[in-house]
Amino acid sequence: MSLRPTVESDVADYVRWNVPDRKAWQFDGPWYGQGLDNIIDGRKKWLSGERLPPHRHLEIYAVEHGHVGWVTAYLHSNDPHIPEAGIDIVEDGLWDEGLGTEAFGLWVDYLFAAFNLTRLGCSTWSGNPRMIRVGEKLGFTLEGRIRRGCEVNGQFYDRIKMGLLRDEWQARRDGK
Repeated sequence: MSLRPTVESDVADYVRWNVPDRKAWQFDGPWYGQGLDNIIDGRKKWLSGERLPPHRHLEIYAVEHGHVGWVTAYLHSNDPHIPEAGIDIVEDGLWDEGLGTEAFGLWVDYLFAAFNLTRLGCSTWSGNPRMIRVGEKLGFTLEGRIRRGCEVNGQFYDRIKMGLLRDEWQARRDGK
């Protein structure tokens, strides 16, 4: 498993993934109802630019499966203390194999080092128990619950806010 910058051939995967019946889109902010058009355009622009690190997104590459998704950082230059991270494993048949936990752990490592963060958050919703488990496995703490914060298929769910401090991550990495 590795994280790497976007390459030209990844764009074809994004185009292939840009269909509404993908399992991933049932869990990744389904209330937005958006496809991948903006992400595809962003990746194309990124490919034609300088592409210097530190990166705000990387592609997930699993040796046995190839390109399977991506990780993203949501950094706010006007408030550097509330960065968030996200992950998408888009290949439906690869869920529940630990790939998301492994990739997100690599991403957390990268973000703490590359951006010298003191805290990292991740947000999800109560209808996505897999992402909640990934956060818990990596040491994220529940910091907030916005009750009935999103509606999916006529049902309300809570939005979940989780966070991890650099020293907590480092202690976990050092086995303390």
